[in-house]
Amino acid sequence: MQNRSYFYLTVLIALVIFGACLLMAGPMRPGLPVMTDWSARLIYIQQHLGWWQLGWLCWMASALGLLTFCCLLSTTLAATPWRTLALTLVGLGLVPDLIAETLYAFVFPALIAQESCTALLQLVDMTAMYLTGFLGNGLYNLGGLGLTLLLWQQQPQLKVWLLPGLVAWMAGLGLSVSIALQQLGWAEALTAFSMALSTAWFVLIAYRLWYKADV
Repeated sequence: MQNRSYFYLTVLIALVIFGACLLMAGPMRPGLPVMTDWSARLIYIQQHLGWWQLGWLCWMASALGLLTFCCLLSTTLAATPWRTLALTLVGLGLVPDLIAETLYAFVFPALIAQESCTALLQLVDMTAMYLTGFLGNGLYNLGGLGLTLLLWQQQPQLKVWLLPGLVAWMAGLGLSVSIALQQLGWAEALTAFSMALSTAWFVLIAYRLWYKADV
């Protein structure tokens, strides 16, 4: 069914996520857990607080954008309990993700400024990392994978268009596993791969579903 407004909204969502990725790979990176020098991380965040908070605000917008995209995608599916479950998983992922991003954007810098003890700072850092990288991300990707598999089942003519999405969701789950195992190098690589592929796929499948409009 043609609905070009859905396509244009998806393009906007992809651009927001792409911008957040650029910020994470650039001005946010020296403050992230992937960097092993703890003191340097804290100093960097204090000295570049504007970029740090802007980056996390963009990731909050990206989280809302992901949920919006999944809601749009669900409109192409028959209303079944499996569709409801998949969307619920994505929605649940938003909760720990936004909590983590709030911790990183505002609570963590405030604690640094107050010269809080290292144990407290590390607790907040670790909690936020697991909330967003393991729990939130894992729920997002399980839900997204579920929606994509349902689309695969209900509209088999789209299989070629859905394959990149399946790969992207699986790579996202690999990111959650890497965080759980504290393999931060792998986590960074999988973040780059999964986010690049998924944002491109969002636009691709949106074009096929709502712009090309012959499904």
